[in-house]
Amino acid sequence: MNAIETKDLVKSYRGHIVLDKVNLVVPEGSIFGFVGENGAGKTTVMRVISGLAEPTSGEYSIFGVNNKSSKIYSERKKTSAIVETTSLIPTMTAKQNLTFACLYLGIKEKPNFDEILAQVGLKDVGNKKAKNYSLGMKQRLGIALAMLNKPKLLLLDEPMNGLDPEGIAELRDLLIQLNKQGMTILISSHILSELEKISTHYGIISHGRLLKTITIDELRDRCRKGIDVSVDNPINTMRAFKEMKINDYKQTSPFTFKVFDNIKIVDLVTGLSKANVDIKALESKDESVEEYYLSLIKEEN
Repeated sequence: MNAIETKDLVKSYRGHIVLDKVNLVVPEGSIFGFVGENGAGKTTVMRVISGLAEPTSGEYSIFGVNNKSSKIYSERKKTSAIVETTSLIPTMTAKQNLTFACLYLGIKEKPNFDEILAQVGLKDVGNKKAKNYSLGMKQRLGIALAMLNKPKLLLLDEPMNGLDPEGIAELRDLLIQLNKQGMTILISSHILSELEKISTHYGIISHGRLLKTITIDELRDRCRKGIDVSVDNPINTMRAFKEMKINDYKQTSPFTFKVFDNIKIVDLVTGLSKANVDIKALESKDESVEEYYLSLIKEEN
């Protein structure tokens, strides 16, 4: 089952289209990195999924329950979201914030606050006022608030913004821990280097259009260092690879290959020439995740 599915999701404000037929699938149990520039539509998707905004057209489902079903309200009880800002009362301590959140969320059975605070790394500062917290501590307290209803799905909108490297590392470790406990996480960011360390899946959005969804394995395969070669005879090419003992390669189209083995270009050209293979094009590629993202954006624009 998928945690989130959207079908032709459209959201417009005063005639301006913010989401343009977005078809997004977030698998259950994943950490889904939602990537895009500021204003790309990431926050709007989260607002729609969490019920803070209604779609103009299209539909979505949470754990298989359609948004047009009356059951969507009970399904949302399994979801928590921190969208745009963390709702903290600065003059209250962490425990007071948790107590107040239980009241407005209608949680009658009081959770173990010490256990929750320990889980987010705030065990020893539960009686400290939120206004005296660092930004990283405030982010972790926000996640503690989101955990009060024991959600299966957590939506985080740009949680790494403004954090120092230590704060990012702490947040990253916390999200990995929560995911291992069975929580699905949709996290938006434009810090690709950090999402790459935790995400199992990615969705790339720009100007309201979903450009690509890809797994971490597919992304790493796409961005591996290699040599792209276009040829006239794929059968002879594969025979030549066998002769050269090249095992790590991928046929990307009927007449193109990507060679990952550590081989010099001159040796590759020589081996293919001996096999009577005419090379049409050859390029060494070492594309980073950021470069791949930027290439997608460039193609769209």
